[in-house]
Amino acid sequence: MAVDRLKSTWEDLGRTDPLWAVLTDPGRRHGGWQVDEFLATGAAPVAQVRARVDEAGLSLGDRVLDFGCGAGRLSNALATHAKEVVGVDIAQSMIDEANRINQFPDRVSYVAYDGHRLPFDDESFDAAVSLISIQHSPPAVQLACLVELQRVVRPGGVLVLQIPSRPSRPAELPAEAMRAGIELLSVPTPVGAGQTAPVRARVTNVSDRTWPAGQLIRLGNHWHRDGETVRWNDGRADLPHDLAPGSSVELELPVVAPDVPGTHELELDVVQEAVTWWAAAGSTPVRTSVEVVADEVADMPSLAPAQEVAPQAAPRGRNDGGMEMFGMDPRLVRLAFAHCGSDLVHTVADGMAGAEWESFTYVVRRGTV
Repeated sequence: MAVDRLKSTWEDLGRTDPLWAVLTDPGRRHGGWQVDEFLATGAAPVAQVRARVDEAGLSLGDRVLDFGCGAGRLSNALATHAKEVVGVDIAQSMIDEANRINQFPDRVSYVAYDGHRLPFDDESFDAAVSLISIQHSPPAVQLACLVELQRVVRPGGVLVLQIPSRPSRPAELPAEAMRAGIELLSVPTPVGAGQTAPVRARVTNVSDRTWPAGQLIRLGNHWHRDGETVRWNDGRADLPHDLAPGSSVELELPVVAPDVPGTHELELDVVQEAVTWWAAAGSTPVRTSVEVVADEVADMPSLAPAQEVAPQAAPRGRNDGGMEMFGMDPRLVRLAFAHCGSDLVHTVADGMAGAEWESFTYVVRRGTV
């Protein structure tokens, strides 16, 4: 299930590198964040939240929920604006880290939840805040999050939620540039159902145009079985630099095996995000069979540490370090809250999802329905 995969991913991140998982600065990986410095980064976005709420003539009130709190970066900052802050997260490992570095134990507390129903009574908070969290949940989970946040905020209270809408469209390559040669170098098999496995491949630019880094050109994969597609979007691996005609690069692609055991076809293709998969433009993808078994494979090769992108190719803003991103149409956000009897007071463009995504912060007045 989507919630189980989401929980498993964040549990792993919380155990291995929790502060970097929340703020994925390439230079801060493997414990590179200092706790005080990490927590200090929460002050500016919380100040923006407070300003948006004040502009709407609303108040955060005394009791505030920090949804998707991670290691408590925003929770600690919110403690200067409210009497009580409760952080909630899907990963117990993140909650453990948040408790360890909590600067306001008298006013800030944390709780893990199952990813379905928040462990709070109806209308038990004056406000709920969620930044750079809902964007990592699959669409059905996103909708469930909105409903649950609506449920736990009191009538007249406020919700401040950041959610990306869609990828920012890159400069589209001409079709004749979308020609890639893909050579599989290593593919683990068998793989446990739902288990993450590293696939290595050599990608060669067989066109007569340079592929520019920073234009959302990535190696990706699909899963097929018995002639049917069982998962269209899975892993991604970015180009580390511009790739000239005839040049090659070796990439490691983290793929997540399908949930159902059996023989599956793993297909690798290149994609320019928000434009097209290159097979649709005439490029040739590559396929191989992978046996998916019920139990996790214990001796699965480890993923290599993430490589820093060359400075000239680095995307601006937040880099999510491989975490999946899911957008939500602003019209759907408005309709969802209107259906629940609430008012969408402000929709403000922000840069929280990075330069690759259009993103908005929503200020919602909780209705009485």
